[in-house]
Amino acid sequence: MKISAAFLALATVATASAKSISANTARKLVRSSRRLEDAEEEEEDEEAFLYNYNVKVIGCKRDLATPIVNEDGEYEYAAVLVRLCPSSNGCDSDLTEGCKSGYGDLLVGVQTFVEAYMEDIEEEQDDGNGDDNFEMDKFAKCEEYNPDENADDGNQGNWENYAFYVGPTCSDDGLSIKLDLFTDEYCSQTSEISFDTISNGWVLPFSDGGLVSTNCQSCTEYNDDGEIELKEVCKKTYEDAATKCEEDMAYPSYYGANTQGCETIAEMFPAKSGNAGAVFGWIVLAVAVVGLGGYVMWWRKRKATSIE
Repeated sequence: MKISAAFLALATVATASAKSISANTARKLVRSSRRLEDAEEEEEDEEAFLYNYNVKVIGCKRDLATPIVNEDGEYEYAAVLVRLCPSSNGCDSDLTEGCKSGYGDLLVGVQTFVEAYMEDIEEEQDDGNGDDNFEMDKFAKCEEYNPDENADDGNQGNWENYAFYVGPTCSDDGLSIKLDLFTDEYCSQTSEISFDTISNGWVLPFSDGGLVSTNCQSCTEYNDDGEIELKEVCKKTYEDAATKCEEDMAYPSYYGANTQGCETIAEMFPAKSGNAGAVFGWIVLAVAVVGLGGYVMWWRKRKATSIE
């Protein structure tokens, strides 16, 4: 009986401990869940202002002297200027700048932007880009290209001593994004050998531009449950922008207007920056001052001559 009583006592203690542990674990799980929900709600609050905007590509610049380092620690030698235009004022796809007031500008690596753009396209279209011979999402970033994949039996191994990469970069007019052939892993050195030379005559898609749309795109979409969501192209572009200019934004971000990148953007894209008008104004003012000074000197000289 004593042994049985001892086992019973141990069992009671064990049960009580188990209940205590289960209760503690449950409380911790609840607290963790609440913290996670709070973090998600805070993140949603920080991004809420993006619901008020459309996004539009308004410029592209390659051969950057100082590369952009993206979130993966990779170097990008081409950058795209993306404009957030207020939905309330309208975003004009026919206008290169998209809009002229209430906007914010984001400078982001081309590969980072294209990757986010492709994620949205994949969600909208089950068949991707519709080309079975080319995996578009694979080349959203700089990826190695093996010529043997498309070579016939007689041309296998002809380029085994070469390294080729395909990736997005700026079109020649600086207004769009295209695919090109490169010789380095950062897609910064354009290949002197053409793509069709190593691909058995197959033409590289979007080699002249048009890889991404330059039309105005709403930052919002509806999921299968009819709930409104932010598009990846807006969310990721804003999060991963190398620099921002938000001094004219109609609806500022959660943390207020970020103006640290205004000077950099104005230097890289003077024709598209809002600061360009200010610079032109200062030039006009300077010319006017110089002209006025010349007139005053001429008038004084004439007056002195007439007195003599």
